[in-house]
Amino acid sequence: MDSPLTQLLRPDSFEPKIVQLYLHLFNVLANEDVDDAVPSEGFWREFFLLKPDKQRLYDILEPLTAFDLLHMQAQTQAFFKRAVLESGSGVCPRNENALENLTAFLCAVFTKRYTNPNTDVIEVLAGLDAIDRLMSDLVQSLESIIRQEAQETIRTRALRTVLALVSGGFHTSLVSYFMHRDLFSALMKYVHDIHDKPAHGLDAFIVIGILSSYNKFESQNVYHNRLEDFVNEDTIRLLVHNFARAAAAIRDQYVAVQDDYPVPWSFSSTLAMVGLRGLSADAKKPLPPTEEEAKRLFTSLPHENAACILPLYSFVHANKLFAANLLNMSVDKDKEAPFSAFLSSTSYISHHAYRGPRQATYATLSLLSIRIMVEDSVLAKRICSADSKRVIRLCRQRPPHLPLITSARVPATAILDICTDTLSHNLRKRLDVHLYGLALGIMLRIVTYLEQSKSRLQHHWAYIWGSLLSLMRFLTQYADELKHLRGIREDLCGTLASLAAFCLSKGDAFLPDPASFDDLFYKLIEANDVLPRFKQAYSDPSPRFDAVNRSIDALMNVSSHYHELLKAQHGRKTHQSPAAIQKVIKEGYETLNLEADEDFGRWERWRENRWKAELKKTIRVAVEDSRILSLKG
Repeated sequence: MDSPLTQLLRPDSFEPKIVQLYLHLFNVLANEDVDDAVPSEGFWREFFLLKPDKQRLYDILEPLTAFDLLHMQAQTQAFFKRAVLESGSGVCPRNENALENLTAFLCAVFTKRYTNPNTDVIEVLAGLDAIDRLMSDLVQSLESIIRQEAQETIRTRALRTVLALVSGGFHTSLVSYFMHRDLFSALMKYVHDIHDKPAHGLDAFIVIGILSSYNKFESQNVYHNRLEDFVNEDTIRLLVHNFARAAAAIRDQYVAVQDDYPVPWSFSSTLAMVGLRGLSADAKKPLPPTEEEAKRLFTSLPHENAACILPLYSFVHANKLFAANLLNMSVDKDKEAPFSAFLSSTSYISHHAYRGPRQATYATLSLLSIRIMVEDSVLAKRICSADSKRVIRLCRQRPPHLPLITSARVPATAILDICTDTLSHNLRKRLDVHLYGLALGIMLRIVTYLEQSKSRLQHHWAYIWGSLLSLMRFLTQYADELKHLRGIREDLCGTLASLAAFCLSKGDAFLPDPASFDDLFYKLIEANDVLPRFKQAYSDPSPRFDAVNRSIDALMNVSSHYHELLKAQHGRKTHQSPAAIQKVIKEGYETLNLEADEDFGRWERWRENRWKAELKKTIRVAVEDSRILSLKG
């Protein structure tokens, strides 16, 4: 008698049951002719009992278009409604699984290009009639879980869901539900409770940064107000520590592509140098990437965890206590101080800012944070103090290189090096005016503080003078392409001329020795042919550019003064020896008439409203990276 059983062929690969349910819900049911093909109660019970696969769910939804999601809104609404219910049920593992599935689902839904993003997303999730109740319930559940859930893993899952929701839905009205239900205290409690896991605390840090940036130019933002009033120093220290770990990780991403510090001597390094790497102990280690591979890898950096630079800016801007702890927080001798890690990551990011708008965005945010700190006289005093010396690793991945300093140094010298490096390595015809204006502005603020406090800073100033004059030559050479860029006259050329003129008129008050001062004059004499063309290209007769014009005139007067002296002493000789020029420089001090102008070195304090459009662009970049980060967790 034949057996009633039939043997099924073994499949090529096995898929988890949850993946089959994903496919059934979003592929099979969505393509049925029935208008409201929704799963049964038994389906949902099994669905939320099985271990989720976030990436697989995202991959299933990712190819679908906005139209596809709107077409299957019966299924998406049923899923969202049930996921909200299960996430707040308090029943494990259903609540944890619901949060995981929600995170992947939201990440996929928010990536689509909708005709009307706000209303279309509401239709996909719940429909206009149900969205208010479901979103209110969801936000309440998430806040409750993050604040008081006993299991740490579920609290972390809820935080990831919040991150996916606020980053993905940043340009919709859904984030307004977090404005009505303040999560700030719950997030701070979470940071305090999981202090031994910096990566999880960083997620809370990023969520606060996003929420404090939401519609802050259009209406009062409750999270921004909370940042201003926050004074719990223990939690602030935890936030600083978490950020420092992330900053060091960002720096290490670049070092992994190219280790830019000199390799100490060893037998293996000697063998590698003479082409016998195969005989060394490093033979089994992977070869360093080729130039093309390194270029591709650098273009992908920094990774999505760089989104933490947005909340850093928000905290530094709003909370002086946070900025003070970032600067002053000390650690054990063998560990990197938070401010050192921050400056190090800023150095690497700004060194590669030219590689794309995303890199330039994070370089700008980092430099903005530094600018805000150096504008504060109390913090500036600490930054320029010899008592604050610390070891700071700066980027050296492309020439020209600044002098290598591996010992402890004054933070101000590292900041000056970062700015000098930024000026040297990001020159291109599509110049980033904001980035260059920031770097020059930070340098201007540091030297004005040094002059006011009568502090002499030991530093390789010759490299700064060289970078300033090289930038001036570049701006002059490509004036036809550059002078039409928005803000280049006032924000970039004006700051550049003001910085150079201030150093000329006040340099003897903060430069460590006469040689540093003489070198500035030497560089100006070299640039004698550039200065008139620079003025012709970028000066403007309108009254608001008077200070810029006077700064350029001062530079030209000094250069012309010394050229006349050289001509008088050496006749028509076209080439003068450096020694002869140095002698003329010293003699020319007596006859030099350089009137101190109060506008030299004048700068305005940071005001967000002046940078509203640019800040919105930077926020968008960080928000998108946060959405990707929520999926990876």
